[in-house]
Amino acid sequence: MRKFIFEKSKYGFELLMDLNKFEGNPNVFFDPNPQTTDFFEIMVFEKANGSIELNGQLLEIKKNSFFFISPFQKKCCMIDLSGIKGFHLVFQSDFLSDFFGDKLFTYRLQYFYNSQHPQFLQLKKDDYTFIRLALNEIISEIKNYQNDSPHILRSLLYFSLSKLNRLYSKCYNISPNTQSNSIIYKFKELLELNVRSSHTVEAYCNLLNVTRHQLNALVKDHTRYTTKEIISNRLLLEIKTELRYSDKTISEIAYDLNFSEPNNLTRFFMKMEDINPSDYRKKYQNDSI
Repeated sequence: MRKFIFEKSKYGFELLMDLNKFEGNPNVFFDPNPQTTDFFEIMVFEKANGSIELNGQLLEIKKNSFFFISPFQKKCCMIDLSGIKGFHLVFQSDFLSDFFGDKLFTYRLQYFYNSQHPQFLQLKKDDYTFIRLALNEIISEIKNYQNDSPHILRSLLYFSLSKLNRLYSKCYNISPNTQSNSIIYKFKELLELNVRSSHTVEAYCNLLNVTRHQLNALVKDHTRYTTKEIISNRLLLEIKTELRYSDKTISEIAYDLNFSEPNNLTRFFMKMEDINPSDYRKKYQNDSI
């Protein structure tokens, strides 16, 4: 699988973000084959035809639509390049987190590291116009880079990400709060780091040094889901990713994801998806032909 690495010295100086218009760079990352990156991406389509497969979910591109992609997630792009118009924003978390002294910043945004809702958002014309102004300002500032440009770029990026978080949260009826109890954001981080080895609520309560009741109350207030549902949905996504993008056997996947035996993985998958893992893989392979 092709992996893209962030080019922080692209402009001759270190810059941990970049933004381009598709019409000026139409071939950027538009690959129908599975691919991944080591940075955050937001793909913005003002005008385009096609679809994106993100973590196994096929999402149709619509007018004024946004796709939010976290590092190391898998995607395939089936896009008609004729007449395409939009933006491709990429950044590394350190660009903002180091400046704000907040290592959990990207976990505060509902559209990243979210396995409960599509990492997709379509904006109304007025909202899109508002965001587009900020994106154009970012492009202009990069082109006319000066000593104080990093501060301006961070401000514009922070504004854009925060505004999109409000709009995304409103769309999916979840909390837009980015200043909730830090335990909820730490839980999201720990889940990403440990989902392949830890599947129980108790495991994360121990890591966070909180009770089951405390964690569940915080998680449900922020996401509208229980802690167990969040863990199960994220684990399901990990299994689907292995089934779709690797050639490992079911037994190998079960071992890698710390199931005590393959049958336990199969039972979990069938409970969540109403299909066994082998049939799911065959269906995906047939659909891809």
